[in-house]
Amino acid sequence: MTADYMFGKAPPNSRSQGDESVARRSSKTAVRRPVQRRSAATVDTILEAAAQIFRAHGAKGATTNRIAERAGVSVGSIYQYFPNKESLLVALMEKHIDESVTTLSSVMEATAAAPPRARVGALVKATLDLHVTDPELHRIIFEDCPRPPHVRATLERVERRMRTALEAMLRDFPHSVCADPTRSAYVATTLVESMVHRYVTASERPMEPQAFADHLTALVMREMALSSPPSTGSER
Repeated sequence: MTADYMFGKAPPNSRSQGDESVARRSSKTAVRRPVQRRSAATVDTILEAAAQIFRAHGAKGATTNRIAERAGVSVGSIYQYFPNKESLLVALMEKHIDESVTTLSSVMEATAAAPPRARVGALVKATLDLHVTDPELHRIIFEDCPRPPHVRATLERVERRMRTALEAMLRDFPHSVCADPTRSAYVATTLVESMVHRYVTASERPMEPQAFADHLTALVMREMALSSPPSTGSER
């Protein structure tokens, strides 16, 4: 899934005057959509360099000059696609969203025949892995990145999509494991998202990633059990 507003693509519906003012405020973080393969490769190079510079210097210490030097391009080349460093952060967030949706969708498909606990555990572990490998960049993206309207809309749309997909997965579980897929999908996505973000951005971690994933999986299974009748031996 590619975010509808990736690289500043406008939504298809016409805007009111109020929407136009919002769009103008968002233009500071909008970026030009690369249409040629070479342009797309340049954008990829710039974003990789931006990730390295943000990681090394933080949101305040990162500059377009440093990013251009690391990418091996001119500052003018960056401004061709990104109006400022904040728009680079937005693009990195959108890239992270796309990668997350692709990974989690693949995990759901790959574990379709597995028992409920194994399916939940695989999703929790995949979510954690997406964030724990680069915690500093993750912290910068989600704590320092601006949230213009198109980014908020993308986040809300992705959250709805993943919650709907999780609900469909939970409907495949025995009633004794999950009696209320709608509620459990909502609580599980909220719980996992918030706890993973807190875990990867914490200065101290009381447990190793695998132990944390196992504990979080147990919490999700416990939540599902709260609305389910007592089990008589079904696999959880």
